[in-house]
Amino acid sequence: MKKFRKSFQQRFISASSSVAIGAALLGLTTNTNSAKASSPALCKDRLTQTTLQQNIFSENNTQTASALSSFNYYCLGSPDKFEIVIYEMGLCTQNPISGTPKVFSKDNCEVTMVSTSGSTADLAGKTVPLPSASTRPANATYTHAYITILNEFGLRGSISLNSSVYCSTNDGGVNSSVGCTAVDHTEELDSFDESFEPDFGPENMPTGGKVAALLTDSSLTRAANASSVTRLVGVFETNSGSPVVINDEVNGVEVELQVSDGGYGIAFTDAGVPEDFGSAPFKPVFNTF
Repeated sequence: MKKFRKSFQQRFISASSSVAIGAALLGLTTNTNSAKASSPALCKDRLTQTTLQQNIFSENNTQTASALSSFNYYCLGSPDKFEIVIYEMGLCTQNPISGTPKVFSKDNCEVTMVSTSGSTADLAGKTVPLPSASTRPANATYTHAYITILNEFGLRGSISLNSSVYCSTNDGGVNSSVGCTAVDHTEELDSFDESFEPDFGPENMPTGGKVAALLTDSSLTRAANASSVTRLVGVFETNSGSPVVINDEVNGVEVELQVSDGGYGIAFTDAGVPEDFGSAPFKPVFNTF
């Protein structure tokens, strides 16, 4: 299992495909190679896809290095697997992470999904069933949404450059053997910096809105140290800063958690050879019905 120990930097993207999560809400994750991605690009925007398939590009290593040199030899692609365990989701009329030190409070929130034992969702799949709320959220203007997840991420992926395939290994490294098969790898997040830091943000998202996060114990109390971290609470401004409005004409809310073309970070050497795979943020998109 790979530990997240480096400075946490957000990598927000607009994804082209998504996973629908019923009436549930919101998503957040991280990348373990933050030093590689202060200004991340989508791989498909810097490299040439040979087909519509994701992470398959025509450039060789030298051409890849040239294309990504101004992006710290790093880009965002699509995972074959992006698994999280979701415990709770909700909508809020104001940011539920606040104070000094920062704490999480649901005083101004409507809980929309609860799974005491946790619901496992692979965001690289299709529709993921989650427990539904017994009622729709109360009429209000919701500016924020939160998600409570396990502080671990299950990942898998690969990239092809000029027909050379590079596959993930069980520690997030790279296997370049001919005929390789991508292997599952897991990341654990227990700090947002080298020294223990349980909170992050709020920071601006390139697509609009802001995100904040807090590492907690299982009771959602701010973690005192890395060993006490078991949950991650992520908070987003809804729909890139546009509130979700619930009124008498609305029956419910659903969200899409998007990871395609952006949910998988790929780091390269300065020679353009893939050297590391890791998670990157997924993006929530809300729809009322």
